[in-house]
Amino acid sequence: MKTTIENNKITNGFTTPNNYFDTLSNRIDEKINGEASSNLIPKKLGFIVPEDFFVENEAKLLARINFTEAKVVSLKHTLYKVSGIAAVLLLTIISPMLYHSAETKNNELVEISYLQLHSDELSVYEVGSMLEDKELIELENELIYNNLNNIN
Repeated sequence: MKTTIENNKITNGFTTPNNYFDTLSNRIDEKINGEASSNLIPKKLGFIVPEDFFVENEAKLLARINFTEAKVVSLKHTLYKVSGIAAVLLLTIISPMLYHSAETKNNELVEISYLQLHSDELSVYEVGSMLEDKELIELENELIYNNLNNIN
């Protein structure tokens, strides 16, 4: 009865000559030491180009090629169009940013002037509702510091 390895044995494909691996190490040593036998080096070159090969083929290739003038496209007009579009896009992106920053400054100035005019009419709670948490903490710290200075 044959095993699965014997049943699946490959019978076709690449083969090596008889006793190839027995003499392989000796041949490698000979090549390393420069004692390679002359039968390993071929006597003549394997590929030879016929005389006038490139001259004849160049003429044949040039005869087959159809020379036509290429259409020249000027990039100037395209550059102008693209730069114009880029400028418009840049302005549409930047102008709202500039407008909002100027508007924010104006709003802050209006709030400050309003508070200055109506400071005696506003209660502590109204002022506190207008301040942010960071500003409230700073105000508390100032009041504590002032109270400590008044005690001393």
